[in-house]
Amino acid sequence: MSHEAVLRDIASKLPVQPSAQKRQIWIALIVVGLVAFGYLFLTNPLRAWGAWTINTLYFLGIAMGGIALACAIRLANGRWGGPIMRIAESFSAYLPYGIATMAVLLFAGIWTYLPWVKHVEPRQVPFLNVPFLYVRTLGGLLLFWMLAKKLVHVSMRRDLQAIKPYVDGRLKAEYEKLTANWKGDQAEFESARHESAHLAPQLALLFVVSFSVMAWDFIMALTPNWVSGLFGWWVYAGAFITAVAMTSLLAAQLRTRYKLEAYITTNMYWDIGKVLFAWCVFWGYLFWSQYLPIWYANMPEETWWVFVRFEEPWRTLSFVAFTLIFVIPFLGMLNKTSKTNPALLTMFSVIAMVGIWVERHVLVMPSLNAEQVWVGLPEIGVTLGFLGLFGFAVQNFLARYPVVRVVDVLEGAGGHGH
Repeated sequence: MSHEAVLRDIASKLPVQPSAQKRQIWIALIVVGLVAFGYLFLTNPLRAWGAWTINTLYFLGIAMGGIALACAIRLANGRWGGPIMRIAESFSAYLPYGIATMAVLLFAGIWTYLPWVKHVEPRQVPFLNVPFLYVRTLGGLLLFWMLAKKLVHVSMRRDLQAIKPYVDGRLKAEYEKLTANWKGDQAEFESARHESAHLAPQLALLFVVSFSVMAWDFIMALTPNWVSGLFGWWVYAGAFITAVAMTSLLAAQLRTRYKLEAYITTNMYWDIGKVLFAWCVFWGYLFWSQYLPIWYANMPEETWWVFVRFEEPWRTLSFVAFTLIFVIPFLGMLNKTSKTNPALLTMFSVIAMVGIWVERHVLVMPSLNAEQVWVGLPEIGVTLGFLGLFGFAVQNFLARYPVVRVVDVLEGAGGHGH
């Protein structure tokens, strides 16, 4: 295909307006989530805020992890990642909504959810105090959002300039605004490369730091007398897994829906599948690295936190999480077929995401109530609400902007990275 034919083809695949039917589904899910949270709040406020916190962190992990994935592909010079990278970048559309849900938790929920706001040990006061919690949480998230918006704009600017003559008239004004002050193809290429080289490492490091700190604040601080040096790493690794899995899932779905077989190939599935497999193994490595010292030291001040989760009534869910995140992906994704077949890759992506969802509940809920399993239909309802919000935001992005990176297609990039 000529360059003009490629540009016309990609532009023709833009929905322009999000599907009204899917939009209604997302809104219905949001309503379900609000009803489920309202029910929990009226019957057990602590359980309600536990579910809210878990899903706030879970979906922020997908959104922030998606940007981190796009940055990692850039830092590794992953020329295979063009189409995959744009799908991951689309998760940035959820960031303002995710920050809003975190603000709700900070201003309304922590007084019920966090035990140290009522009593904190004097030695922990310099870190565990509410003003500093607001500053480090909202400050880190807002900085990440600002840098992510800039990165996505830099990533899309050359694409939008290329397909601007061929898109629906309803998009032209927005495309003109985002490509204003065009400096010429070569100058824009140099500028994009320069900006990406600076923004990618900043965002990757900020994701690791900010998500690790949120893991301390909203999970580990539920039991201020238990600490682990690896805990932040372990939690952000799980968040990155959900981002990679969601990217794989959407790549498989969008390829079929928008007929993108010429741009999203099975070899790209193979590559993103290897990333998912590697991080599931890395999660297992971090789990063992954290568990082993606790086990052989056998100090009561450390072991009790693990025992709560490895004994009934939480034992079953703990092993379910470990099986879904590590055992099944490890055994099932060793072969090439499981990573190149869209149906199989979708299945393993969903399994990994469900596993991390269960793991988040195992990390949080026993610290709130060790005697009863607070994982049921109400928690699923709250999750559906957050899913509706995430779908609403990302669908709006993908309806207006190319799913694939146009410049990669035109330059012959996006090849197999094996």
